Amino acid sequence: MRQAEGCRRHDWVYLPDGWRQKLAAPLAAEDANALARWVGERRPLVVARRQNHDAPDMLRLGLALPGKRRVSVTLPTDAVELRRRPPYLFDVVDAGAGFWPEAMRDLVARVAQIAPDTRVFGSLAWQFFAADPAYAYVTPASDIDLLLVPTHLARLASTIAMLQDFETRWPAPRLDGEIVLPGGDFVSWREFAARPKKILVKGVDNVSLRPFDDIDALLSARAA
Repeated sequence: MRQAEGCRRHDWVYLPDGWRQKLAAPLAAEDANALARWVGERRPLVVARRQNHDAPDMLRLGLALPGKRRVSVTLPTDAVELRRRPPYLFDVVDAGAGFWPEAMRDLVARVAQIAPDTRVFGSLAWQFFAADPAYAYVTPASDIDLLLVPTHLARLASTIAMLQDFETRWPAPRLDGEIVLPGGDFVSWREFAARPKKILVKGVDNVSLRPFDDIDALLSARAA
């Protein structure tokens, strides 16, 4: 059984009230309190990559807190109350537009024309789910992490060209993120654009280096 029976990296899950009884291992008091405050406000946790020692029926989740603090928990897959995909860029733009209002408006307009199904993860997604200015995830130095879901290779090329053109116009924010591959793995769009001989592929269960031509062929076949 693969992790979470459908959950993959960057997905978000909500836990039920009895989540403490489902933990695979106890948490330090400070981490448990931070997690209780977060989950108590009906906020989700993000799906994280499995570790080698994780049991196959367990799900690893993460809570990111401002200041680079992280809380990691492992629970059975049946502890998940609700799963949702990463939010769309259009849904979260207000969470980070305060630092770059004109640039973000431009980005949203460009994405709407070429890749309207673009989603986000990272600090902008955390700010959106926190819905509370006391949780300061987005700062002037933050990147915008985009999740690209291309239907075919030509569309991906157009999207990457659009993102690169955006960065020639705006000094901030820096755009980062990943491409969703058929099968649910991910590669960095910046690394893909550089066309290296081998490219780092990230999945729920592992990280591996694969020939770039294999990934290029995989994306080329997506529209077939």
